[in-house]
Amino acid sequence: MIVFLTDWGNSHYVGICKGVIKQITDSEIIDLTHDINSFDVREAMYILSRSFIHFPKNTVFLAVVDYGVGSNRKAIAAKTKNYYFVGPDNGLFTLVFELEPPLEIRELNNKKFHYLNSQTFHGRDIFAPAAAHIKNGKFKQLGDLLPNYATIPYIKAKKTKENKIVGEVAYIDKFGNIETNIPFEWLEEFSTIKLKKGKKLIKIPIGNFYSEVSKGELIAHNDSTGYLEIAANQKKADEILKLKSGDYLELIL
Repeated sequence: MIVFLTDWGNSHYVGICKGVIKQITDSEIIDLTHDINSFDVREAMYILSRSFIHFPKNTVFLAVVDYGVGSNRKAIAAKTKNYYFVGPDNGLFTLVFELEPPLEIRELNNKKFHYLNSQTFHGRDIFAPAAAHIKNGKFKQLGDLLPNYATIPYIKAKKTKENKIVGEVAYIDKFGNIETNIPFEWLEEFSTIKLKKGKKLIKIPIGNFYSEVSKGELIAHNDSTGYLEIAANQKKADEILKLKSGDYLELIL
């Protein structure tokens, strides 16, 4: 199957790319999401890295969040032990390739496998056809080998000697929940955390589900992918705490 992720929303661009794919291969196409915040490669990086493991081996992931379309950024396809990934070389695959190191990366520069030649719709003309041709067994023909790929710098979660954990806001979901890159297993023995905000320490209980606290109150819990989520019952935690994607997090235990 081909799994499709973009920041295009409910637009005709998604349907056009599916039409191009279907002209080349009859593969099943699953929409992972098209609601990535516009141009937010960091959000796409995290969501893709937490989603791909739930799909069968040999799935092709077509991921297009491409603020640099038409520039000199490369278009790539990568083969890992279990999957294929297609998209812009702008750091979107940073975390995926930490978990599934690429065995081979191809620059999508063989125009024989392009569709049309728009400078601003590479999703249609380069990425979608590449994903389809991979399903037809033509990965190696897509272009030249590349020795490396672009990455996005991020704050890796770590424990310190001062009973402190640092990390970052991975992304904010549609409910205003603060998704972090801090493994929840680091917190399982605790009943509360203290989030440092400037000179303030905000005490947040650790629970299992949102309604364990009153409406509008904060709660920390396992986000279902194994990472710490900070939420508020029926409110937006990001607005309460004034946090956004990429922000530094410091927890005191």
